Amino acid sequence: MGTRSLDHLLAPLEIGPVTLPCRIVSTSHQTTLVADHLPTEDFVAYQEARAVGGAGLIVMEAVAVAPSGLLTSHTLAGYFDSTADGYRRIAAAVRPHGTKLFVQLFHGGREVISSAPRAEVVSASARPSQRFQTEPRALRTAEVEELVASYGRCAGIAAAAGLDGIEVTGAHGYLLEQFFDPECNDRDDRYGDPAALVTEVLAAVRAAAPGLALGVRLSADSEAARAIAPRLAGTVDYVHLAIGHSATFVRSTGIAPPPPTPRNAVAGLTGPFKLGVPVLATTRIVEPAEADALIASGAADAVGMTRALITDPDLPRKVRAGQLDSVVRCIGCNACIAHYHAETPIRCAQNPRAGRELTLPGTGRDGGAGRGTLAAPDAGSAGRDPALPAPALGVEARRDPTFRGGGRRVVVVGAGPAGLAAAAEAGAAGDEVIVLERAERIGGQTRLAGAAPGHEELARTLAANYEMLLDRGGVELRLGAEADPAAIAALSPDLVVLATGARPYAAAPDLGDVKVLQAWDVLAGARPGGRVLVADWGGEPTGLDTAELLAAAGREVTLITAAPMPGFSVHQYARHQYLARLERAGVRIASGLELDSATGGEVRCRSIFASERKTTFAVDAVVLSLGRVPEDRLGAALRSAGVPYVSAGDCRSPRGLEEAILEGTLAVRSAAVSPSALSPTP
Repeated sequence: MGTRSLDHLLAPLEIGPVTLPCRIVSTSHQTTLVADHLPTEDFVAYQEARAVGGAGLIVMEAVAVAPSGLLTSHTLAGYFDSTADGYRRIAAAVRPHGTKLFVQLFHGGREVISSAPRAEVVSASARPSQRFQTEPRALRTAEVEELVASYGRCAGIAAAAGLDGIEVTGAHGYLLEQFFDPECNDRDDRYGDPAALVTEVLAAVRAAAPGLALGVRLSADSEAARAIAPRLAGTVDYVHLAIGHSATFVRSTGIAPPPPTPRNAVAGLTGPFKLGVPVLATTRIVEPAEADALIASGAADAVGMTRALITDPDLPRKVRAGQLDSVVRCIGCNACIAHYHAETPIRCAQNPRAGRELTLPGTGRDGGAGRGTLAAPDAGSAGRDPALPAPALGVEARRDPTFRGGGRRVVVVGAGPAGLAAAAEAGAAGDEVIVLERAERIGGQTRLAGAAPGHEELARTLAANYEMLLDRGGVELRLGAEADPAAIAALSPDLVVLATGARPYAAAPDLGDVKVLQAWDVLAGARPGGRVLVADWGGEPTGLDTAELLAAAGREVTLITAAPMPGFSVHQYARHQYLARLERAGVRIASGLELDSATGGEVRCRSIFASERKTTFAVDAVVLSLGRVPEDRLGAALRSAGVPYVSAGDCRSPRGLEEAILEGTLAVRSAAVSPSALSPTP
């Protein structure tokens, strides 16, 4: 596999007047690396990293064609004259690497994410949007004509800035689809014709930028898009297909679907959109060999591998070099889009350098540029980003402001995500690394979570990524190895990274003779019989995973959560999928409840909003998912023994995968000093 040639993926592709050097595309996605609706230097560096890595085409994130089209407060404004300067800076960073640069022109219509005071919302007709709870008014005919002109003006700005192409989005239920979808358009002017607006817009863009490639993005799972596609033949140089619809909770998940959505989900939907021009297909295309096969099959001519390129921007270069085994694969966790929905800069749980290319760069020890690559720490950079959390230092460690990896002996305790990230970072920097893990397998809590459908792919891919990274870094992995201060000190480390994770929070009311288990027991294989109540404390995935596993084993399952809704803390796309699977599995769900007491096989739960209100469930077993506490007992022992260490991940405070990997990465950028250098911390 490591040397397999993927000729279809690497072949050039002509798109109108533009020739792509390969068929791997970073498609339009919001980065939030935007200030005052203009691209920042972080935005430039982010795009440059994907060009350095060999992407054939970058379609910059959506730019609004008018103020009414701003999806969020951090959407780029394509209608500013000053945006041209941003385009030029990005092009100057991207062009030297052979990557072509397009921009996507956008108007959200009724799809708007904003807080009060909210601007008026417009659409084809007055049709409320369920997901964002917007209630638009219909655009007047003259306003629609003005928007057509705005598309043309924005195209002219892009052409004057020297971009290679323009993509007009009519996907995901945004404004153009609101006009060509009969369910959203009941107009009686000429724009009541479903094709009128989209064809006028494409004509205006072509007229304003005649020398640029022109494409349209459509949702391949949209009946309205399938109906309109034949009417666009001859107007565009390519068609870009994705899936999903922004207006509903269920269909919005398709925009960036997490596992267990099958990979290459768009592959079987491209047929109706063959218009005699290249088809660019996007949605969960993350594996290079599968992408090559998709092109070979004729389902697409190019592939959007956006999330794969967020994880490893060097993927195209590695594919070209026949180094498939060195690609860091996307795990499908959706940390990237979760940051967008939280209106924070783009991040990747697996690749802490994504969006931090200027503050946490890499050196490319594997032969490439390495900007944004997890396995390539910069030997000459301190990575001092004020937004980055500092490692938690033991009594004998301090941050090294002039980090120079290599030549140290680093001992990492724990092979969960934080420990694995620390070991990979140190190993890639040339340190001698020893990992002590008391279990017989790596992965920590992700390995447990991998027993459930929602995390199986994540856990498997994460483990495979780190097995590759540790092997490339020459890391010594000692499984089944208990660590104590004496054993650690005997290794004479220059730096100890403590990444011992967390354990379940066990406190619960007295439930009498009802059988009680921890959710981790179920994830590890326990299956209590009969009627099972899963008690979740905060809407986390652990309770959802547990309920799903028990239902699949034939148990009668009730899931209660003390949160206002199940999956309250889970990103919305994953939550929607969980709720669909649990509904189909027959799991009974009750929100806003917590455990109170039990008598004779009946468990009473009280409302978190009105504690005097009680609900009783007849059960045979209760499974607790009540949160976690740090597994920090070794840290206390190390402090008492005066053994140097830096901590990372859940042993500091239980959080998520992203924090664990980031802190593990940063932890090795610290220096061990003598025990007398700092006073003990309690």
